[in-house]
Amino acid sequence: MRRSWTPTGVLALIACLVFAAFTARCAEAQQAARDSRAAGAVHFDLPAQPLSQALQAFAHVTELVVLAPAPLLEGRTSAALAGDYAPRDALEQLLAGTGLRAEFTGPDEAIIVAQPEPAAPAPPAAAGSEPASAAQSADGIGGNDEQRAYAAMLQARMTEALCAQPAAVPGSYRLVAQLRIDDKGTVVAVNLVASSGLASRDAAIVRALRRMKLDSAPPAGVPEPVTILLRPVGNGVHFHCPQPDSN
Repeated sequence: MRRSWTPTGVLALIACLVFAAFTARCAEAQQAARDSRAAGAVHFDLPAQPLSQALQAFAHVTELVVLAPAPLLEGRTSAALAGDYAPRDALEQLLAGTGLRAEFTGPDEAIIVAQPEPAAPAPPAAAGSEPASAAQSADGIGGNDEQRAYAAMLQARMTEALCAQPAAVPGSYRLVAQLRIDDKGTVVAVNLVASSGLASRDAAIVRALRRMKLDSAPPAGVPEPVTILLRPVGNGVHFHCPQPDSN
């Protein structure tokens, strides 16, 4: 039986660029540094520059993970940023005038999204037409039915794969990884972008993702690699592994 996926679950798909700082320190030291930087001010000295470069520099300074849909960044220039700022305030200033904003999904993680358009009177809907909101994309994956269906399938298969590995069951950790999927629907590479904090768990997650059985290859318009974000339960996020069919 095909299992359904809840948008408020711990796993999200994002067709995007990932900006993150990489260091050789242990996970505990990394987390302590992130918590400290998230709470206090950090010194910035960033000139106006292509937005993708600015976000890379921002992630290096703050050690935050910044996820940004690649098409949103094209042709955009950041604002200059100089002085001491809390990371959230700094990111807002960096994005000033770009038409983009940051949504913080955790103390060490932000997603870049488009600013909402000013509300305008909606034209009368034609009989039998679908509400405009139903056609909008979710979790950064395209705006057409084929792409959304593929995203739902991939999320479901990842849920099954991770729940089948006791060490990889989602819900208690945050992790960012990127998947490369070939034209036969085979996962050919898994790149760990942000660790879950345990090397043994990271290894179990990578094994589970490499062994996923996908129904099909990505449809046209889904950029690769596909980024996955695993979130811990809490703050509106909930998750339960599906129960095996009794029949």
